Amino acid sequence: MKLRITFFSLLLGSSSLFAQKSIDQAGVKITTAPLHCDVPAEGYQADLIALTITNTTNEVKTVSYSFELYYDENCATCGHDEYLYTQILQPNQTLQGVCLDRNNMGLTIFDHMPAHLTKTKLTDFNIRSVTVQ
Repeated sequence: MKLRITFFSLLLGSSSLFAQKSIDQAGVKITTAPLHCDVPAEGYQADLIALTITNTTNEVKTVSYSFELYYDENCATCGHDEYLYTQILQPNQTLQGVCLDRNNMGLTIFDHMPAHLTKTKLTDFNIRSVTVQ
């Protein structure tokens, strides 16, 4: 019985530690979900948090936001302006974070790499300062 409980606890703990976060403001919805990236051709393996930003209106929307990212319980981005992102969405457009997207910065959050590469791990995050115009 102990083995089952331990296994179940590990299984729950190994999946995303973060509940899906969601923001709905002025016709724009932002949601988050875990994203596992394994791209052998690039020599890249990591777990990320992907943002999905949807414009639910028939108008162009400009969305600005910042991240509060906690790695190993310490806020790595607090007070740093370079973590402010702006996305322009056409009517009814959806932007979604994908692995190794170098064109759409701010649609993914680095969570962690395999333990043999680094022990640094995202322990919490918040999407802050959301403005929609």
